[in-house]
Amino acid sequence: MIYYEHGDGLYVNLTNRCPVSCGFCVKQDWDYAFEGQDLGLKKTEPSLDELRSGLKEWMAKPRKYKQLVFCGFGEPTMRLTEMLDLAAFARKNCPGLELRLNTVGLGDLIAGRDIIPELKGCLDMVSVSLNTMNPEQWLTMHRPAGKYREKGFEAAKGFIERAVKAGLRTRVTGVQGSGADLAAVEEYARRVGAEFLARPPLA
Repeated sequence: MIYYEHGDGLYVNLTNRCPVSCGFCVKQDWDYAFEGQDLGLKKTEPSLDELRSGLKEWMAKPRKYKQLVFCGFGEPTMRLTEMLDLAAFARKNCPGLELRLNTVGLGDLIAGRDIIPELKGCLDMVSVSLNTMNPEQWLTMHRPAGKYREKGFEAAKGFIERAVKAGLRTRVTGVQGSGADLAAVEEYARRVGAEFLARPPLA
C-alpha cells in the first residue's frame, strides 16, 4: 500500500529503502505488514503520478484526516524530490492538512546537502527518531549502513537543531524499553527547543 491510515493521519509509504536497520524496527518480523496493511514495495516504488492520484482518492473519502505523514517502512528522505513535490501538491489541494515527516534525521547525508530550507518550505513538522544521546549506543540501536556510521549521530543532532532554528516544529522521539536513557534524550530535546515523545515499542 502507498497510503494507509493510522490515528487521525493519512500516511505515505514512499519507499522501503533506509540508511539504517534499527533493531527495534518490526518490518522484517512483520514481513512489511502494519495493522493488516501490506507496506511492502517489493517490485517498484510509487511514481509521482501515483502519489498524486492516490492522495486525491484518499482525500475524497468521507473520513477527514488531520495530518499527512511521510512515514512507511523506509526513510522518506531517500525520495526527497518526490516527497517535496507531493507535499507542495498537498499544500495546494488539501488546505488545512498538517504535513509531517517522520525520519531518522540523516536526510542531509543522504542528499549531500542541507535539506532543512527545502523542508521548511513544504512541511509543518519533522519528527526525528534519535532514541539515545550515547553515540555508541546510537550505532548499536540504529545499525546504519557503512557510509552513515561515522557521521550519522552528529548529523541527526545537527538536523534537529537546524530544523528548530529554521522555525519548523520539531519533535525528538525515543523508543521505550530500549535500555537507552530517555530522560537524557528529553533533556536534549527541551534544551534545543524541540518537543519530546517516548514511543511505545510496536512489538
